[in-house]
Amino acid sequence: MKLLVDAALGALADAQVDLKEVDGVVLSSSIPQPFECNPAELAEYLGISPTYTTMAPYGGRPAIDVIHMAESAIDAGLASNVLVLSADNFATTLGIDGAIDLYMKSFDKTYERPFGPIIPTAFALMATRHMHDYGTTLEQMAHLAVTIRQHGLLNPHTEVKGELTVESVLNDVVTSSPLTRSMLALISTGGGQGFLITKRPRNDRAVQILGYGEASAFMSLSQAANVAKFDHIGGATRQALARADVTLADIDFLEVYDPAAIVPLILLEDMGFCEKGEAGAFVENGGIKLGGPLPMNTHGGTMAFRHPGMGAALDSVVEAVTQLRGEAGERQVADAELGLVHGQGSWLANNGFLILGRA
Repeated sequence: MKLLVDAALGALADAQVDLKEVDGVVLSSSIPQPFECNPAELAEYLGISPTYTTMAPYGGRPAIDVIHMAESAIDAGLASNVLVLSADNFATTLGIDGAIDLYMKSFDKTYERPFGPIIPTAFALMATRHMHDYGTTLEQMAHLAVTIRQHGLLNPHTEVKGELTVESVLNDVVTSSPLTRSMLALISTGGGQGFLITKRPRNDRAVQILGYGEASAFMSLSQAANVAKFDHIGGATRQALARADVTLADIDFLEVYDPAAIVPLILLEDMGFCEKGEAGAFVENGGIKLGGPLPMNTHGGTMAFRHPGMGAALDSVVEAVTQLRGEAGERQVADAELGLVHGQGSWLANNGFLILGRA
C-alpha cells in the first residue's frame, strides 16, 4: 500500500493535479499479496471517491492494459483524471523459493506442472527451438544481455553492478539449459509506478498516447502452435501502428518486456523489425544499442534494472515517458519523438503494445 500511495502522490505532483481531482483508479494486481489490494481499498486509504475503478491481472501485459483502460474510461466520459498504479514486493515477500513455487503454479496443472518446470524452463524451450529453426546462437543471446546491462548501468536507479561480457554471460550458472542466470530477469525487493491519464494536462511535460494494440493466442505453453514464432504479435503491433498512423520505420526506440534474452529477439522478428532468424545478428552488430538504429530497453529492463513483480513492465512506460521528455541523461536517445512499449504475460501468449509520442 505504501508503494502504491507513494507512486500516486508522485504522479500527481508531477502532473500538477490535486488528489481531490482524481475520479478514476486503475491498478495492476500484485503477485505476492495474500489478498489483492483492490482499487476501492486504495481509494479508501487516499480518501477519494472515484467514479471509475478497475484492475488488470495476468503477468507483464497489464503495463499496457492499465493505461488503455484509463484512456478508454476518459473517452467514454466515465472519468476525467485517472490514476494508473502498480506496486509489488516480490523478493521480500516471497523469497527465491517462494517465487519458484508460485511460478510453477503458472503452468497447466495436468499437462505441464507434473514435469516440474520453473519460469526459465518456458524461455529455455523458446531459445532451444529458435536456435534449431533459425540458427540463433547462445553468443547472440549473450550479446543481448551485455547490451541491456550496459544500458542498465547508465540508469542511476538500477539494482545491478558491474559490466558483463559475452564470455561471462556464457560461463554463468546454467539456470535452465541453455539459458544462464545472466540471460534472465532479476527478482527484486519491491517497486511502484504511477501515472495520471488526463485529456487536460497542466504542464508541457505530458506525453501523448497515440496507439494501442493487443492480442492473445493461448494460455498454456503446451498449447502454443510454435514456441519460437508468434504470429499474433505482428497483428497486435500493426494494430497499434495503424491507430497511431505511423510505421515501424518511425519508431525511435523500443521498451519491451524482457524476462529472458530470447524474448527480445523473438519480438524484434515477430513485430517486423527483423526478418525471422535475423534478430540475433542485428543485436550482435549493435542494432539495439544506444546510438544504434533501434535502441532497446534503455533503462535496463527486467534484466538490468529491476523486476519487483506483476507491474514490472510499467517501468518500460516510465522509461518511455522519460525518453520523450528528454530527461534520460546519459542514456537519452537523441531526438526521441516516438516510442513503442510492449508488455506480455504467459510466455508471449498475451501481448499489448503502446505507442507514445512527444506531446
